[in-house]
Amino acid sequence: MSVSFYVKNKKKFLGYETVLNVEEALTILNKELNTYNTGDIDINDLLLSSVSNYECLLIGEDKVSARGFELSYDNKNKTYVVRIYTPSSREDWLLALEYIKALAKRFNSEIVNERGEVYTVDNIDKFDYENDIIYGIATILSGLEDKEVKVYNIYGINRVVSFNQEMSNKIENSVSPIDTFSNIIKEIQYLDAYSANQQFYQNNEDHRIIGAYTLTENLRTILPYKPSVEFENSDMVKNEDIAFWNIGLVTIDGDENDRNGYNVAAHLDYDDFIKNLPENKYRFIDASYIMVEPLNREELLGLLEIFVN
Repeated sequence: MSVSFYVKNKKKFLGYETVLNVEEALTILNKELNTYNTGDIDINDLLLSSVSNYECLLIGEDKVSARGFELSYDNKNKTYVVRIYTPSSREDWLLALEYIKALAKRFNSEIVNERGEVYTVDNIDKFDYENDIIYGIATILSGLEDKEVKVYNIYGINRVVSFNQEMSNKIENSVSPIDTFSNIIKEIQYLDAYSANQQFYQNNEDHRIIGAYTLTENLRTILPYKPSVEFENSDMVKNEDIAFWNIGLVTIDGDENDRNGYNVAAHLDYDDFIKNLPENKYRFIDASYIMVEPLNREELLGLLEIFVN
């Protein structure tokens, strides 16, 4: 679910203005905007390339944005497209509307949304974004009323947020559901912790697929309480394909900036790891993920000793 706005490129005598490159798109406001989820693209190549080279760019402001907004260029219709997810945070909407306004000023263009409603730089601020947030929150709440749905996931600029009935009740019963929702999403995006990536391996003998995470010495880490294949990997492997999950305990010998100093001390069954993780060393950040506080070498290897003994 989302809402899209369209800003026509400026027409010239023999066509249209050159499409903005990424650097120009990020500096159209007097703010330090960033792109997210651009993979391994060299930053200089990214900044100098045309917005039209990408299906879309996820744009946001550090410490402000929760979900960000998408920017793309429609070559066929010669329009810039700004897409805001439903629901997004209040800050996401305010930044997106400010950005749309700047685009319209830059190209001396009117603004049209997907409903055919027409706005100008003088009245785009009056768009009723709160109604879209409320509608999105209601969708989450209604989705969780289905007994088969335990959690409802939405994606932020840095990490996924998983809602359950308890969290939805907190939002619904608050003085301002919009601000409560916005604060939940935003807080999780900027937790000072490493989000562990899931990896997959195939056993050469029986060809079973193993799902894996790592926990590194002295590194605050976000992990799933009960692992499952995440959305971005769902095209590669399915939950039913995973024989079991494990977690590698990684120690550091010497300089933490030297990759050669990192060693896997052991692999543990994931469920057993969670069961034996001291409760004072982690907390739930949402319905599905926990934040594990930094474990020193002794504490990390202590988990291994539990299983050895």
